[in-house]
Amino acid sequence: MEILEFVRILKEKLKMAIVLFIAGILIGGIAYVVLPSIYECSVTFMVLESKLIRRNLEGKDLDIDTYLQFVDNESIFRSVFEQLDIAGRFGLDFENFRRSFEVTSVEDTAIIDLVVTFGDAGTAHDIARAVGEEALKLNRSVIEQEVSVGRSFTESEVVSAREKLAESKLQLDTFLLENPVNQMALQVDALRNRIIAEEIGTQGTYPMMEIQANMGEGIFQSVTGGGEAQFVPLSQLQNRILELEARMSTATSDQIKLNTQTELKELRNLYDKRKKSVTRLQGDLRKLEQAYYPLKTRYAELLSEFDAAQKGYAEIYAQGLVSKLEIAGKTKEMTIIDQAVYPDQKIFPKLIWMLIGGIFLGILAAFAYVMMVGFNRKLADD
Repeated sequence: MEILEFVRILKEKLKMAIVLFIAGILIGGIAYVVLPSIYECSVTFMVLESKLIRRNLEGKDLDIDTYLQFVDNESIFRSVFEQLDIAGRFGLDFENFRRSFEVTSVEDTAIIDLVVTFGDAGTAHDIARAVGEEALKLNRSVIEQEVSVGRSFTESEVVSAREKLAESKLQLDTFLLENPVNQMALQVDALRNRIIAEEIGTQGTYPMMEIQANMGEGIFQSVTGGGEAQFVPLSQLQNRILELEARMSTATSDQIKLNTQTELKELRNLYDKRKKSVTRLQGDLRKLEQAYYPLKTRYAELLSEFDAAQKGYAEIYAQGLVSKLEIAGKTKEMTIIDQAVYPDQKIFPKLIWMLIGGIFLGILAAFAYVMMVGFNRKLADD
């Protein structure tokens, strides 16, 4: 539809367009009233360190993630869920209630933020306050237990984890040295791309599935070259043969028939060669895949074992260090530095955004109406 035609129809149907525009705004206002309200309440924690621990951590980042678990703790959430009778008062199950929490740490600080979002302002405040109290209780309970029993990870545990990691790494390196899985993955993907290039003439369109599957060792590289194909693919040959066969049936002179027949014979010979080449490549691919996939499976197993050993060692080492520091310093408690404040304004829905959305909806509805009228008129004229 041309712009002048659109403007003309808009002038004719201006009243209806205005009605639709106003309706959109009203819908935005109604949505603001009808949509359930969401309120937000937050609590801010800080980890208190002893002087001894600060000396030991000098020049290093505080392992604040350990203390996130005191706040982002499912047992605490479930306890508050039951204490406040959320299921009975709001008909909300625990899984949906669990999504009401967001726990984050402030970068390069010992500060943890807990944000609670809920449909009732008073309950959001009660939840935030209750979780804060329970988190502090849990923190103090763990500290008392650690100090009383002197529990910590011993050096033997770290050594054992390190030996397991070294053994897993040796197995993985030995396997890769004897079985070039990554190079075979390159060959598999390259052959798949080559077959597609032979058949349809498109370079590098096949997803590099095997390379991506083995990217844990960072071996990804281009195998297609990205250049133009230096041969005529089967699809083009087949189309050309069909064109020549059609030309033969409509040729009006013997010379044209002779030339067409000669070219057709050459193309058919070339097509047969290309077909044999593709068949040979497909056979090579099947043989390579038969050798490759069992090795790939074993490689994935060894890589998984190595990753697990690496993560296990890192976790044991970190936990052992934290335990030693806690026992040495005797205390590393958390405290609340910003108490929960009763939320007096909802964070959703916002009136301004609902009205903007309504205006946009009204404009869209008016535009669609004018376009529909123009389309119907065009159909009637035709």
